[in-house]
Amino acid sequence: MPKLCIALDTDYDKAVELINTLKNKPIVFKIGYKLFISHHRKITDLIKQKGFELFLDLKLHDIPNTVKNGVLSAKDLGADYLTVHITSGKDALKEAVKVAENIKLLGVTLLTSLEEDHLKEWGLCISKEDYILNLSSLAINCGIDGLVCSGKELPLLKSKFKFFAVVPGVRLEGEPLDDQKRVVRIEEAIKNGADMIVMGRSILNVKDPIKKVEEILGLLSSHP
Repeated sequence: MPKLCIALDTDYDKAVELINTLKNKPIVFKIGYKLFISHHRKITDLIKQKGFELFLDLKLHDIPNTVKNGVLSAKDLGADYLTVHITSGKDALKEAVKVAENIKLLGVTLLTSLEEDHLKEWGLCISKEDYILNLSSLAINCGIDGLVCSGKELPLLKSKFKFFAVVPGVRLEGEPLDDQKRVVRIEEAIKNGADMIVMGRSILNVKDPIKKVEEILGLLSSHP
C-alpha cells in the first residue's frame, strides 16, 4: 500500500505529541523548514528514536558542492528521504547521487502551489506538462530515486518513467485547497500510482488527529 507521510508543519510540542502517540504505526514524518530551522536535531533524533522513517524536506537547490554537502549532513541525521530541486542542474544532482547511499533522493518538479502562468512569468514558453516531463527525465537519468509531483501529472509520468512517486498536498473529500492549486483527493492519488502521499493540515488541524490518521491508514490498506 502507499506510505502515509505526515508533514509536521506545526509547533514543536504538538509535533512531539503526535510522534509519541503514533508510535508503532507505519508513518513517515516529514520535517520542513519550520521545525528543522527551530529545533534541528532535537526533532529529527526523536523521530528516529521512535522508529519512524525521517523525510527531510529541505529542497536543496544550490551549486553542486553545496548540494553534496547538504546530502552528507542529511545522512548524518539518519534521513531516509531528502528532497532536491531538479532545477539545481545535472551536475548538482549527480553529486547528490554519488554520496546518497541509503537516502532516497526525491527530485522536486513543479511546486503544487504553481501553475502554467508562473512558467510564463519566468519567461518559459512551454506547457507545464512538458516542463515537468523534461525535469523528470533529467532527474531520473542522473540517478534520482523518486519525484515529488502533483497527482494530476502522475499518470503521465508513470507512463514514461519508473520512479518512487511522492504526492504532496493530498486532500480528503470536502477539504479546502488552501494555498495549493494542483492537488488531488486521496483516492485519486492512490489510483494514479502514488507510492507515498503527504498530508499535513488534513491531520494537524482536526480535533482528533490520531483518529484521522487511523482512518487514512485504513483507506490506504484497502489499496494494496
